[in-house]
Order: sequence, then structure tokens, then C-alpha cells
Amino acid sequence: MVSTFHRLAKANGFSFVHLNRPEKAWEISPAKPEFLENERRKLEAINDRPGVFFDYHSAIPDLSACKASRGARGIHLVRDPRDMLISAVRYHLKSTEAWLDEPDAKWGGRSFRQKLSSYPQYTDQLRFEMDTHMGRTIRNMAEFDTQGVFRNVRYEDLIVDEDMMRFHELCLWLGLTGLEIIRALRVYWGCSVFGQLRTAAQSGSHGHIVNSAARQWETALSPGALDSIQRELGSQIAALGYDLV
Repeated sequence: MVSTFHRLAKANGFSFVHLNRPEKAWEISPAKPEFLENERRKLEAINDRPGVFFDYHSAIPDLSACKASRGARGIHLVRDPRDMLISAVRYHLKSTEAWLDEPDAKWGGRSFRQKLSSYPQYTDQLRFEMDTHMGRTIRNMAEFDTQGVFRNVRYEDLIVDEDMMRFHELCLWLGLTGLEIIRALRVYWGCSVFGQLRTAAQSGSHGHIVNSAARQWETALSPGALDSIQRELGSQIAALGYDLV
């Protein structure tokens, strides 16, 4: 989605601000509200075109000033937490992101990847993710403040949006018009697992996409692992609108 909206902004001549720029890996910076406000003021000073603000962590600062001056609309992308945990274990074991290999005193000098790899059982790897970054991410996602301007959008709905009607409707919601929508749809197709990324997604050759399917937890998790996750995160799963079993 960061690629989608970065390219969407560029295609339409919008400014793009990545709100995680002051942050490191999963850390949420206390300076983020000031950073957002400074960037917002810069945009207002140079043009009256829309700006796209993107954040990974369900941690958008207060938008009162933005709403008062130019208005704001946003989407908050959510995914089934059970599939997020499966994806996290898979990705963190193989990703080339530098932070995964940085020694950390809280794990006796081992890195996140080394600590994750040290668990021989998949259930324990899932537990480690729940107890660290992914658990916090899921809780932040479930407790996200829409501020009256965000809509929750399910990952599971977007990955089957092959006629792009869902995304078209979201473009209208976000305030795009005319050719802006056409350009946005072209970008969306180019970044989608059913569009130009279909071959890479299906072949396993993409560096980030291994399995984009929904409801992977139904076959990937043992009854014990599923029960452990739902005991720990059941309220968040339900709050996000996903059924418990």
C-alpha cells in the first residue's frame, strides 16, 4: 500500500509524506505529531494541491489542525490478526531489513531474528511475535481512532478487488476526481497481486509477497496455536470484525 499511494501521489502531482520517516523499525516516535504538522504547513505554503500522508503503524497524530484548514479523508487498512502473525513469522525469518539483525540487550545480545529463530516450535514463534512487535501492532490496529475521517478497509476485500470497483469507490471517498481516479486505478493495478504483480506473487519470486491469500490461519495453524492466539487477541480480532472459532 505504501507503493500504491506513493505512486498515486506522484501520478497526480500530489505531495507524499511518509510519517514513519523519523522512526526506526517498529518504534513510534513521540516527535511524529510535530513532524506531521511541520510537513502540513510546508505543503500549504507551496501549493493548494492535496497531500498524501502515510503511516505504517495505525498511529496517525491528531488531525484537528488539518481538518480545520483543508479537510482530511483517510483509509485505515486492517487485516485478520491471525494471518498477520503467520505473515510476521514468515517474513521476519527471511527479510533483509537491517533492524532484524541488530543485537538487543533484552534478548541477551541476540537480534530479533536470532531470538525468533531460537524457538524450535512454530507455536512459540507465534507467541514471540504476539509478545513483541506484532502484538502491539494488532492492538494499535484494533484501537485505532478514526478521528471522524478514516474508514476501516479490509485487506481481504482489496486482494479480490479485480474489477477495482472497491478501490474506485475509495478514490471517490478520498476526494479524487476525473483523471485523478483513472491514474489512481492504473497505479492500483500495477501494485496489485491480481494485476501486474500476479506472476511474481504466484511464483514466489517477489521479495515481500510469499502468500497473499486470505484466511491462511485455517490451514496453517494447529488447533492449539489458534486457541493460544484467540485467547490472547480474541477481543482485538472481534473488534476488527473477524469471526472467532
